[in-house]
Amino acid sequence: MKRILTSAALSLTLLLTMAAPAAFASQTAMTKAKPAQKMSPHAEALKKCNDDYKAAAKKAGDDYQSAVKDAATKKGKDRSDAMKAASKTKSDAMAAARKAKADCVKAAPKK
Repeated sequence: MKRILTSAALSLTLLLTMAAPAAFASQTAMTKAKPAQKMSPHAEALKKCNDDYKAAAKKAGDDYQSAVKDAATKKGKDRSDAMKAASKTKSDAMAAARKAKADCVKAAPKK
């Protein structure tokens, strides 16, 4: 009798553990099926400005990292000059990205 009850309990537990993820997946699929709201022209313009800024900042960071990696292979004054140039290039690129973002936000349609 004990063996029957144990095997029934194990079978029920196994069945529930296999059915639970499917139940949660169907439940979350229902909550995610909301239609996307249309963004206002102002919000779309700001999103584009922010995305462009993020892309420019990422590119500046990636370029800086590659320049630092290249400078690491050099010695002495060459390395120092390469590091200074990389730092200046990054700061110039970030300043240009900030200016472009500010101009983009100013040009965005009003609410």
